[in-house]
Amino acid sequence: MTSANYMHVVPNSHFWSDLNQIITSIDYQLDREKYESEIHNEEEHTVKYISEPFTKEYILIGLNNCIKNKYKLKPTFKEHIKTNTGKFPIFTSVENMIEYVESENFNLVMFRAVINETINNEINLSNGMKMQRSDVYKRIDGERDYQDAKWGVRREADGTPDEEKPVAEWINYMEFHIAKAKEKVYYLNTEEALAEIRKVTALGVRTMEIHGAPERVIDK
Repeated sequence: MTSANYMHVVPNSHFWSDLNQIITSIDYQLDREKYESEIHNEEEHTVKYISEPFTKEYILIGLNNCIKNKYKLKPTFKEHIKTNTGKFPIFTSVENMIEYVESENFNLVMFRAVINETINNEINLSNGMKMQRSDVYKRIDGERDYQDAKWGVRREADGTPDEEKPVAEWINYMEFHIAKAKEKVYYLNTEEALAEIRKVTALGVRTMEIHGAPERVIDK
């Protein structure tokens, strides 16, 4: 008897954590509409779409779910907020986005343009996270630079260069620091636990630098 995995999807529970996700969905919808406008009979319907049609109702449900999940439009960088000088206006809140979608002037192409202008003005959806992904990557790069400087001498001393270490050995290094992170959490030292997580992540990067990594394939 073979085993099966099931996933329960709650209807109308979708939301977005980044404005770029909405732009991607709009692009899919525009491609769909272009394709469907070019066909002439049902036999030509050969494309199967995974995503839901990006309708006005779908957008409103998603934006209201953003509010329920405590997402707001906030400046990406607190110390540097651009003044809008672009061709299009910008959205200032999720409620502002809902107001536009509900209006008679709603247009998907214009909706995309205003969202894009909002991103260009360094405003995006946030649920209170302290750091953007790009800044996280900078922390990891800093840790990798530190690792190369710190452990270069040790590599020469034991005569085993990183390139000769198997994946299993790198996993041992990562598990060592995961254990230290757990210890820091036990003593309620969140800051030092996060420092250990930074080390673990950088060790994973070093592992992939040497051994490579399979690409994550995302279905359209």
